[in-house]
Amino acid sequence: MCGRFVGNFTTQALLDEIVDAVPGVHVEAEQDMPKEVRNFNTAPTQAVPILISKDGSLVMRLGCWGLLPVWSKDASAASKMINARSETITEKPSFRNLVKAHRAMIPMSGFYEWDRSDPKMKRPYFVPRADGRIMWAAGLWTDSPLLDGATTFTMITRESFDDLSIIHDRSPVQLSLEDCVDWACEEVAPLELLRLAAQPALAPYEVDKKVNSVRNNGPELIRAVEPEEPDTLF
Repeated sequence: MCGRFVGNFTTQALLDEIVDAVPGVHVEAEQDMPKEVRNFNTAPTQAVPILISKDGSLVMRLGCWGLLPVWSKDASAASKMINARSETITEKPSFRNLVKAHRAMIPMSGFYEWDRSDPKMKRPYFVPRADGRIMWAAGLWTDSPLLDGATTFTMITRESFDDLSIIHDRSPVQLSLEDCVDWACEEVAPLELLRLAAQPALAPYEVDKKVNSVRNNGPELIRAVEPEEPDTLF
């Protein structure tokens, strides 16, 4: 799963990257989009930039992390709908009706995952792309009547690849930018992209436990820390 991530970029940089990678695509940001995002500990229910297909164009808008289907009666349910398993999105009632035309692109600088192999000490890791570029994850979105029509979204996950599986068995469906544009824009949902046998390489490293608290939010959270050495008696 993915329960926390980082967004550290400018809106214009995202737009430029999309246009450079996919010539001919029309992409624009809605008026209320901030010029930059500096969130080093994005948590469920927070509003972040996502991109959706609308009237033949890609549109960047703010979306609240945690899907609230139109039939939802309780806004607090959003915190339980931050991830959707790729294997069952066409079956689960909360997701299956969104696959046809409510697919989203979620830009991230990376995400956090916790190594729980030692039940007494969960170790947080930051997981960026190995090449340092923006990570593009697949998602689903819908507007919520409970939030006065605000957009909500969920991030799709799948089984982790080798570069992350030693930390956690699930991770976001991370795609190349070109594939992620196809995910959002193709008329027929390209479900095969969720099952690709490859993805942009990841480079996870351990970070400080300060990230465990959502109250902490700053660039120091993504600085690498040296693993603790066990005490040795001589």
